[in-house]
Amino acid sequence: MNGWESTLSRRRLLAATAAGVSALAGCGGVNAQNDRPEGTASLGYVRVVNRHDADHTVHVLVERGDEVAFWSSYDLSAAGEDAAAVAVEGPWADAAAEAAYEVHFRVDDRSEWKTFSTAESDLDCYGLEARVNDDAGLGLWVEHEPDVCGTGTPAE
Repeated sequence: MNGWESTLSRRRLLAATAAGVSALAGCGGVNAQNDRPEGTASLGYVRVVNRHDADHTVHVLVERGDEVAFWSSYDLSAAGEDAAAVAVEGPWADAAAEAAYEVHFRVDDRSEWKTFSTAESDLDCYGLEARVNDDAGLGLWVEHEPDVCGTGTPAE
């Protein structure tokens, strides 16, 4: 083997090694999920709103870890498109209260619930809004990393 082939092989080996290390960079590092216990997050806000032209009751059930942390119902008047959101005050108002949350919403006496779980994503904070829409269905809007998360004060 002459010196040229040996140098070329070494270069290929170094290039392949550098590419492999680059591909793995971050696999063992710290990311948003690793900064806190797995599956935990903060809830910046939870709110409900009725955009339907009839009155509705929205039920909110929040599980923190494996325990029910909050359960309440909100009687919302018919309001239409310009309806104001009602803040759901709960145990997530403390910015330091990171946990694995499952938040469930239901309209009136229907059997189906809309559920959001923080364990299914690796973001640090979420804002949730359940909306009774114009056909009396329930939509769930999720805001990733809302501004309120940086301030530690719940949104109104």
